[in-house]
Amino acid sequence: MFYLSNAPCSLFMRNLPKLSQLQIFESIIQHGSFRSAAKTLNQAQPALTRAINELEKTLGTSLMVRGPKGVVLTEAGQLLEPRIQLILRELERAVNEVEQVSYSSRGSVALGSSSLPFFTMLPAAIKRFQKRFPQVNIYLTEGQIPELLSDIRHGKLDFAIGTTGAEAVAGDFITEPFFTASFCVLARKEHPLAQSTSLEQLEEAKWYLPGENQGYHSQLTPLLFPKPHHPYTVVRGDTITAGLQMVFDADFLIVASKEMLKVPYLKDHLCTLPLEKPLPDATYHFIYSQRLSLTLVARKLMDKLQWECKNYVWN
Repeated sequence: MFYLSNAPCSLFMRNLPKLSQLQIFESIIQHGSFRSAAKTLNQAQPALTRAINELEKTLGTSLMVRGPKGVVLTEAGQLLEPRIQLILRELERAVNEVEQVSYSSRGSVALGSSSLPFFTMLPAAIKRFQKRFPQVNIYLTEGQIPELLSDIRHGKLDFAIGTTGAEAVAGDFITEPFFTASFCVLARKEHPLAQSTSLEQLEEAKWYLPGENQGYHSQLTPLLFPKPHHPYTVVRGDTITAGLQMVFDADFLIVASKEMLKVPYLKDHLCTLPLEKPLPDATYHFIYSQRLSLTLVARKLMDKLQWECKNYVWN
């Protein structure tokens, strides 16, 4: 038989830092100095100094030192800082989820994605979602897998949509299959290589590709650039906007989904190269943290995206 003790929790747990101390610590690191953090928090600088001193006393170690260029974290501070980020983000998520129990909540959901969903089902899913949750704020980020994974890891994104490889599956993330899309080589209709039927004919082409050679695009490297010592011309960047500008103004080629040709202002100017051997399909996933649970509205937005995806007419 077990008995519950009336002894105070402090007998079983060491004193923990105050939330306000953690917030001040994070603000100082974010802004680089006590002075800037005090201005942002609208507090007196001695109050911040006192809070950090109390935090260091609670933990029994020094966390930061003031240098000529601002604060510098000690080894203990470097260990603590990413965990404080997670604590604050998770607390914010918990507050959001409690608020979101009511449909009239004012919570938020942050989604990161590569470009394709923005051109397909994402706008309709958000429109449908906002009818159900009109007061929930939505934050969208377009980016590549490495930066999206980093933002998920630090709690800045609730989830992301993208093609993934071993870098996402083995680690801190959960992946759920979302959809599969056909990819092709796109060019300006007047491009000299627009009628090419094989990748061998594109050896002298200029390419615009994602900045990080990961996920789906890691499969393309041996296909597009099979000769190790050939001087291929490749410019890398992180946005489809930059890629399209390079296509239109500098005759670069890009690898993208055929769905891009459904966009009214693109279909009149772009064409698909008629390659006899098609590029491999790309499989997209929902990606989110194993450690940070999804909020109610984040899961609801994923459900809307699933619904729109099933009803979207794919090429």
